[in-house]
Amino acid sequence: MVGRFLLYLAVFTASYAVKAELYVFPAPSPEATSHTLNTEITLYEEQTLSAIEQKNIDLLIKDTYQTLDKSNATSALSEINQRYEGTLPAWLYSAIKRCEDWFNRTEGNISCRNGALYDYWAEYVQGKHDLSRREVRRLARVARIAEVNFNDDNSVAFASPIKWDLSEFTASLAVDRIANYLTSINIRSYHISAQGLETHASNQGFSWQGTVAQEAVIQNGRATDAVSNPSTIAFIRPWQRPVLSTSKLASLEKGVLSHSDGWPSAKFQAISVADNAFEAMLLAHFSATKTAQQAMELVNANPSLALKLIDENGRVFTSNAYTARTSGKNKAEKNGHAISIDITLPLFDIADYRGPYVSVWISDEKNRLVKSLALRGTSERWLGELRTWWRRVGRKNEGLVDGFAGATKKNAPLHIQWDGLDDFGKSANSSSLILHVEVAREHGGRSYEKIPFTFDSLTSPITVTGTDEIASITLSLMN
Repeated sequence: MVGRFLLYLAVFTASYAVKAELYVFPAPSPEATSHTLNTEITLYEEQTLSAIEQKNIDLLIKDTYQTLDKSNATSALSEINQRYEGTLPAWLYSAIKRCEDWFNRTEGNISCRNGALYDYWAEYVQGKHDLSRREVRRLARVARIAEVNFNDDNSVAFASPIKWDLSEFTASLAVDRIANYLTSINIRSYHISAQGLETHASNQGFSWQGTVAQEAVIQNGRATDAVSNPSTIAFIRPWQRPVLSTSKLASLEKGVLSHSDGWPSAKFQAISVADNAFEAMLLAHFSATKTAQQAMELVNANPSLALKLIDENGRVFTSNAYTARTSGKNKAEKNGHAISIDITLPLFDIADYRGPYVSVWISDEKNRLVKSLALRGTSERWLGELRTWWRRVGRKNEGLVDGFAGATKKNAPLHIQWDGLDDFGKSANSSSLILHVEVAREHGGRSYEKIPFTFDSLTSPITVTGTDEIASITLSLMN
């Protein structure tokens, strides 16, 4: 499970004071037995919950955990796992179907099918067997290739290698069910916190910004660009969490279990934003195990998602929409140092055309690295052919390739948005900067272009025509 920390709601700015009502589930009492970690709901605008409404929420949370409890042979999830088919409650059917959508979207890198894999890890933690890399790969693979069929009556049928397991996402599903219930009883603005999840949602359009270093959330008041869609944030620190833990035991291995190969990974601390808590947690799990380029490709292709990644060295990578989603539209518009970089690559009429290795980075006038922007290609042999990048950046930043690089993509153009922050999330303080673009292709050529610029000089776009492996490069201020 996600580390047992809670992010707490801070205060509204002085310009918008508001009374807040806090409810804790389960309610503190000598007789209370916690069916889960604390869930907190904060209501604004002098809204309150009646005793019956509080009871309904408590029952809803209990139902979520009991329905997904694999250790209970009579739970809805256990029953379909035993029969390989069955009709599910609408919310659980929707969750499994959405997880399968992510399974297909990520080519099996996010999955709720891996119950047998988690059971294997649990047995290892209990000392029942040694850990086999080959066996965890096999378990992940047989679940990945099995077939699943969904029907309109909320029933699902699947092949026996699949064993559904949503234990990593139980808290997020509970949060979403609470949010839906609050909406159904006309609660207009609220904040929900459960088991390391932060959920901020309001049909009044509250804006918010996560402050990860302080494990807090600063509420900035009403956004003038109010929208009806809520936003949620999920937060994972993979190097601080056991791969698997029970109430009595925890694995010595740290990280997030990769759903594609069954092995733990801890590349990034992931702060993910989505329209609901379940999607945010799915994204957080995916992003904690993949390279920054892989994660950002997925997120930047979907306007409903946003993402911030931080590696163990403190390097920060953010998706194109992260600042706008977490700071409010007005604040994002005031950033005059956000630039857009467009790079086109030529396609050669060659039978055995290989996708080129590409590196894009920003330096100051003394060639000191400011920001790594893109890296296509993972083979160290060919990354070394990006000779300028390797000499100035690659060989000096151990772990950058493993955590940052993405696959080659033939001659697909690069569209990069840079928010003006350096590799560690601070404003680039140099008045003179240099954009570097280097491309090298197996059995092909090598091209390198550098473009000096200042933010003030980008009042008009700068376009440079490249040679050989680079067609053109354009820099412009973002609108």
